[in-house]
Amino acid sequence: MKDPYIQENGTLKNKLGITEYKELNDAEKDIGFVKLIDIGESFKQKYDAEYIRNIHRHIFEDIFDWAGEFRTVPVYKTEIVIPGLSLEYSAPKNIEKDLNVVLEELNSTNWSGKNIDEITAQFTDQLARIWRVHPFRDGNTRTTLAFAENYSREHGFSMDIGILLEQLTRLVTPNGDVKRYSIRDKFVLAALDKKDYPEPEHLQILIKQSILSGIRKEKEKQSKLLDIESAQDTTKKEEPER
Repeated sequence: MKDPYIQENGTLKNKLGITEYKELNDAEKDIGFVKLIDIGESFKQKYDAEYIRNIHRHIFEDIFDWAGEFRTVPVYKTEIVIPGLSLEYSAPKNIEKDLNVVLEELNSTNWSGKNIDEITAQFTDQLARIWRVHPFRDGNTRTTLAFAENYSREHGFSMDIGILLEQLTRLVTPNGDVKRYSIRDKFVLAALDKKDYPEPEHLQILIKQSILSGIRKEKEKQSKLLDIESAQDTTKKEEPER
């Protein structure tokens, strides 16, 4: 099947008129990073398939005409961490159904009473299953991360998405050896079928670091607000009567 999303040289069609893969990849990172920063201010959350479409549209609307639209073709991507093979992503006709299965479970999860390791393990598994659907022709990892940040904030274990965004790119030596695998590589390992021996622990480490950092920053933010309120109260008490 001819892929309607790509140009003759294999680069994704885009609004920017870019024909080279690396240039488009760099533009995606720059524009997408800015959009990811304000993602939490952009939506009132209802965590369904339409919400995921809205996140993708928000991040990529300046780059792709099809931003926010579920892909209409199968995808096959050879992965470095499962040498030369690809995961079996959801068929286009099953995308919304497969997303709803995971989202229904996620939305019915009771997070209270769970410790950080339990939250990390369960949330990582659910995020990997959302990612495995691969609803869009491109941008699935960033969309999943943005979804994770907003969902976690609303459910009491705020994530520091900056820690995850730092891992978007795979680092390679001049000789071609991998110095650091990307977060996408870790999603691949976490999303493997049980029979293929998944390794979710690599993604779990990053998710846990992100949650711990997010919780710490939220506590610092609340502490500063309390300090300001306390200082204002003290000032009011010291003002002389008139």
